[in-house]
Amino acid sequence: MKVAVICGGNSSEREVSIITGNAVYNGLLKNFEAECIVCDTAKDCINKVLKSNASVVFVALHGGFGENGQIQATFESLGIKYTGCSFSESNIAMNKFATKSILKSMNIPTSPFKLVRSLEELQQVDFYPICLKPNAEGSSVDVNFADTREQATTIAEKLLNKYGEILVEKKLNGKELTVGILFGKPLEVIEIRPKKGFYDYKNKYTQGATDYIVPAPLPENITNLTKQIAKRAFYAIGCKGYARVDMILEGNVPYVLEINTIPGMTPTSLLPKAAQASGITFEELVKLIVEGAC
Repeated sequence: MKVAVICGGNSSEREVSIITGNAVYNGLLKNFEAECIVCDTAKDCINKVLKSNASVVFVALHGGFGENGQIQATFESLGIKYTGCSFSESNIAMNKFATKSILKSMNIPTSPFKLVRSLEELQQVDFYPICLKPNAEGSSVDVNFADTREQATTIAEKLLNKYGEILVEKKLNGKELTVGILFGKPLEVIEIRPKKGFYDYKNKYTQGATDYIVPAPLPENITNLTKQIAKRAFYAIGCKGYARVDMILEGNVPYVLEINTIPGMTPTSLLPKAAQASGITFEELVKLIVEGAC
């Protein structure tokens, strides 16, 4: 069976996607015939996949058309098997406001939030300090914090000019945690400890900038609660296959920040780290994901 690994794309996460794609490709070679396809646009991806005559596609695209459901919908219409979440949950997860709205409706802990499309709407926010971020970007791109309305206005003006809409949520203070979910089963909880600041793009992709503790040093009851909430969040938006749920532990309550339907998949990425701690090698992990897609 041949597996086509698609990566690249045209989002702000293109470089990270190519790293993921190459790692997945190398991990698959032990068990499958594989081809790594670096593409630029959705049309480019589809054309190259059709030419590859692959039996299944491993989606290693981060952000943009690769993670918002567009490529998934196209594969579904063409009858092409692919890894990870389908169109609907991919589309929801990429929209932070939609995700948090569903979580709130199901009583899954998440911080207070508001979708803001103008500076006038920002004035309605009554919870500070706040976090301001694009509503549909990944890898902590353009995430900012503000303690006052004056600071928030300056930041929001720039973000609104660039993105058109932003998500504003109450800033949480606590341990940064993440839980990988593999076919409905929570893996080991990871605590993320940036050496400076918060877990932004630089701290995510600069070697040595962040420490990762797995399993996270938490009381057993908090570990179990964190896994339970991550699993509930996974199913709340209808996820299939695998995903990663990012959380903040504040006052012994794990608050869900967002759900990543295509998390990083290099051998040193968070989901593979959690799988390794659960006794699953990287080669076994990518094999399981492909088999699940079939």
